[in-house]
Amino acid sequence: MMLYCAVALLYVPPVLARSLDADTPQSSFITRSLLSAEETRDEWSESWVDFAEGVDRYFSKEDAPPDYKNESYVKLQFKQTWEEHGEIQTDVRVKAKFDLPNTQRKMKLFFSSDEASENSLEERVRSNSTGERFNRKESVSGIEISPDSEWHKWKRSARVGVKLRAPLVGFGRYRLRRPFDKWGEWTPEFLQEVWYFSDRGWGETSEFELTRPLGERMGLRYWTVLEYEDQYDFFQNVHVYSLTQGLSDRTAMEYRAGLVFSNEFQAQLTAYFVGTSYTYKLYEEWVFVTASPEVFFPKADGWNAEASFTIKLDVYFSH
Repeated sequence: MMLYCAVALLYVPPVLARSLDADTPQSSFITRSLLSAEETRDEWSESWVDFAEGVDRYFSKEDAPPDYKNESYVKLQFKQTWEEHGEIQTDVRVKAKFDLPNTQRKMKLFFSSDEASENSLEERVRSNSTGERFNRKESVSGIEISPDSEWHKWKRSARVGVKLRAPLVGFGRYRLRRPFDKWGEWTPEFLQEVWYFSDRGWGETSEFELTRPLGERMGLRYWTVLEYEDQYDFFQNVHVYSLTQGLSDRTAMEYRAGLVFSNEFQAQLTAYFVGTSYTYKLYEEWVFVTASPEVFFPKADGWNAEASFTIKLDVYFSH
């Protein structure tokens, strides 16, 4: 219901949009509503960026460069999924980013209300539509050290922090990332992480991504992940193939298919899925709506199809 209300308040039908310049009471009301919503959004965005700049000055004792544009933002996401068996799942998430240009030279403070490593591998690769079982994830905060220099072309970063709950849960993560060049039109990148949570133990994640543009409006992507978590003592592996297509300046489509493997008992295919996503820029550069139908085929259910449909609304507060 919350998602319906948000979309209803932000959506402007084309007929009404074309009549905004007309001298009618209806168009005046719509214009005033849109301007009021935009002013509120701008005020919240300015407050968040000012807060980030204040934190940056406090720790670094310096002002940002005069020509620097702070990229701090808050993203508010409403998501609702309809499943084949009649279940409806609703989720509201907030993701925040601090852009601290001066402290990044030494170490970076971070805060996230939706830490990706908290989700299972299957949840992460299927996050556009569902199969994901919505779980409330604790916020995390801490310090990230990212040296400016590279180590044999590898970019490095280390995080130490806590999950903000009672009792506090400490965690650490070390990441190596290597973009490759001289591959022609293909753009590969490899990422390796080793992480530890005091309530989960340790694990490792290896990712490889390969992308290629197909003309001006289309792109091909292959992504594979191998992950091991010590408490479960087996590997999971996924392969995702996707094709993106820009339909216009406001709309885009993504077509995807994925395979999920596990060696919990023996190396085998445990599920596969196909899906699409249609994204529409609802208002300027800060309100987006995405519709995502998907069909999931789990081996545990005899490869029977599980259909779902997800509507997602993303609202950005930034400069």
